[in-house]
Amino acid sequence: MDDDKKNDGYKGSSNRFDFKSNVLQLTLLTEMFDSFSEAVVVANIDRKIIYMNDTFAELFGYQKQELYGQQTKILYANEVDFSEQGNKRFNINAKSTPDSYRVSYQRKGGAQFLGVTSGTTMRNASGEVVGYIAFIRSARSAEQSLDTLQHIHNITSNVGLTYDQRVQDLLQVGLNHFGFEIAIISHITGSDYVVESCVDINSELKPATCFDISGTYCVHTLKANKTLGFHFTGKSEIKNHPCYQNFKLESYIGTPIKVDGKLYGTVNFSSHFPTEPFCKDDYTLMGILADTLSFIIYKKISEQELLLLATTDELTGLLNRRATLERLDEQMLMSKRVNYSLCIISIDIDHFKQINDMWGHAAGDKALVEFSRIMSTLGRKTDFCGRIGGEEFIFVMPGSDETGAIHIANSLREKLQENNIKLNEEDAVKLTFSAGLAVYENKESVETLLMRADQAMYQAKKQGRDQVCLAEIIEK
Repeated sequence: MDDDKKNDGYKGSSNRFDFKSNVLQLTLLTEMFDSFSEAVVVANIDRKIIYMNDTFAELFGYQKQELYGQQTKILYANEVDFSEQGNKRFNINAKSTPDSYRVSYQRKGGAQFLGVTSGTTMRNASGEVVGYIAFIRSARSAEQSLDTLQHIHNITSNVGLTYDQRVQDLLQVGLNHFGFEIAIISHITGSDYVVESCVDINSELKPATCFDISGTYCVHTLKANKTLGFHFTGKSEIKNHPCYQNFKLESYIGTPIKVDGKLYGTVNFSSHFPTEPFCKDDYTLMGILADTLSFIIYKKISEQELLLLATTDELTGLLNRRATLERLDEQMLMSKRVNYSLCIISIDIDHFKQINDMWGHAAGDKALVEFSRIMSTLGRKTDFCGRIGGEEFIFVMPGSDETGAIHIANSLREKLQENNIKLNEEDAVKLTFSAGLAVYENKESVETLLMRADQAMYQAKKQGRDQVCLAEIIEK
């Protein structure tokens, strides 16, 4: 037991409150209240402090030894309030029923705050008053938390907000509640801490910024697996942490976000300035905010998965016919608007029916999957390919001219020649394809563009397959 614990009580000149008389046992108080997130203080009938928990000392900014034996007058911002509470509650004639009230307190150094207090008398087995007990929490939570919760409800129930708007608004609500500078939703994978969304009043932090998790305060939050806060980091046990050394963030509160039962990341708020100690309502609010964000993120992921299922070819993982044509139509409109080139290649695997007939449809599926994988490795990030049906594919190249498109087609032919595609444990084949390349001509329709590419592809088949033919130009 440390020195604070050894002396966690006060025996003054008055014998009216003596722990040795078994009126109260110090060990009992310690066991009951040391783990409380609310500040707890016990005074004798002279209103001199004889016990406090760690949260109380932290809330008022004192070392415990500075308060033992002091009248609770030292805690009040106004001496009148000390006298008034003595007349109403903390006297030997007061009722023992606890009630709540608000009063202005002051911390060591003079900083004042409004506190919600629940106080009552303490009596022995004979009914005599032997002391007083009070539970105190910052009224910031009492007043602001309800308002903050209302804002959270308004944001989550507004169906007109997009995902990004909803997330940004929730982060701003948290910043307003704590009076901090930085709000972050992180996505954590392994040791990577990626800023997924953020609000920084100094405009220094940007989304997609990546840190090593060990260099963030959130490493402590994840280790504790619960909401964790530091109101004055420079005077805390983590003052030597890299995040403090590098960024001098004095205050922080963060909570893990779990989506579908698995860790997703954190929501956290921080500032370069110390703040008043966090209280129970702050921690409760962070839990509600994390749960709210968890649901919003889960909903977004579910919608993305459903969209992926609706737009993806189940076998190959490429875009399906509908999604391919929709994206092609979008690119044609863009090409028309900004006047850049657009090419497509209509592709049909040669002699594919023979694979199905000789080795079965399972082997044919393996060939399609491997062909799609190889094709997906080609082109630029702006290019895309889709499966139109059966062994037919479309490769779309926005911004590419005829020369670039031919290069892509020949690269695909070369890669196919380099790869033996295994159909089963014993058999493998080399695939070839016939392709038709069409350059988009201003004002033509999707149907016309595809028809020209298909006609060129059939021409390639007639000329012996395993080649690329250029589509005819539309006559002016």
